Amino acid sequence: MVRVVFAGGGTGGHVFPAVAIAERLMTAKDVDVMFVGTKNKIEARIVPQLGYKFRAIWIGGFSRKFKLSNFLLPVKIVVSVAQSLKLLLAYKPQVVVGTGGYVSGPVCAAAVMTRTPIVLQEHNSYPGAMTRLFAPFAREIHIAFESSKRYFCVRRSLHVTGSPVRKMPRVKREEARNFFGLSAERRTLLVTGGSLGAVRLNSAVAKVVDELISRKYQLIWQTGSVDYERISESQRAHSDCIRVEQFVERMDYAYAAADIAVCRGGATTIAELIYFNLPALIIPYPYAAANHQAENARALVESGAAIMVQESETEEKFARELLGLLDNPSRMDAMREKIRALSHEDAADVIAKSVLRIAADA
Repeated sequence: MVRVVFAGGGTGGHVFPAVAIAERLMTAKDVDVMFVGTKNKIEARIVPQLGYKFRAIWIGGFSRKFKLSNFLLPVKIVVSVAQSLKLLLAYKPQVVVGTGGYVSGPVCAAAVMTRTPIVLQEHNSYPGAMTRLFAPFAREIHIAFESSKRYFCVRRSLHVTGSPVRKMPRVKREEARNFFGLSAERRTLLVTGGSLGAVRLNSAVAKVVDELISRKYQLIWQTGSVDYERISESQRAHSDCIRVEQFVERMDYAYAAADIAVCRGGATTIAELIYFNLPALIIPYPYAAANHQAENARALVESGAAIMVQESETEEKFARELLGLLDNPSRMDAMREKIRALSHEDAADVIAKSVLRIAADA
C-alpha cells in the first residue's frame, strides 16, 4: 500500500492542486492518501466532502497587522510540528506532498525529521515562503511557470509542470450558454472575483455594463456573497443578457461559455484560465501575501495571454482597457492562442506519476 500525505491549506490555491493530484493517485491500485490542514479553513470543509481522510493540526499564519494571535505563533509551531511527527510516525507515508501555505511547514518539517521524501508543488508565480524554505530538502519541486525558476537555487529537482487542475468536462459553448439561459450568438464576458467576490471589481464592471450591452455582450457575473443583492437588483433591467449569481457551482460551464474573463489573480483562477484557454483582464487583489496575485497575473501578461489593471487604477484604466480589448477581436484571438501555449493539461498526472515513482524507491 502506497501512503501519501498532502500538506497544504488556508486557501483554495493550496487545496485544489493537492486534490487534483490526489484524484489522479487514486486511480492507481493500492494507494491511500491523507490530507493535513487546519480545522477552520477551506480544507476542513472541502476535503472530507470529497471523501478523503483529513487531520487537523494547530497552526496559523502570521498577520501583518498587530494581533494577539501573533504572540501564540511560536507555541503553535512547536505544537503543530509535534502533531505532524506523531501523525507521520503512525501513518508511515512513503511521500509527503506540500502544496504551500503555513499548514505545509510543520508537516514538511516532520517529514525532514523522519526522512520521508518530500515533493513540493507551487501554484503561484512567486513561490510561497514554505516552498522556498523546504526546497533544499525536496526530492522534486514542481512549478507552474517558467518565470518561477529564478526564485530557486536548486535546479536538478526543479520541473516546470504547470498547474494541476481537477478533471473538468469539456462543454460545447452553445450548451454552456444555454445552461445559463443566455444567447448562443452574443459574445460573453465572465466576471468573477472568487467565492467571496470583490467589491472594487464588481463596481468597475457595473460602470461599463450599459456599454457592454450596447456592444452585444452578455455577462455571467459571479458577484460573491457581499455584493449579490446590490448587483442583482441594479441589473434587473438586463436580466435577458446578464446572469447574476452569488456563486457559480459549475465553473466549467462558465469558462466554456465565455469569450473573455474579468477576474482576480488567485492561483486557482489563473490555472483554470489556462486550462480553458480563456484570455482575461486581471485585477489582482492588492493585499495578497507577497503581492502574489500580481505576480501570477504578470506571468500571463508577459506571455501575451492577459492584460492587468491594478485595483488602484480601475477608475482611470479599467473601462478603456476592457472596451479596447473587446473592440479588437483579433487581439483576443491572439491572446487565446498565447494562453493555450501555456497549457499543461497533464500536470496533475505528471506529478502523480512522480509521487508514485518516489514512493516505490522509498
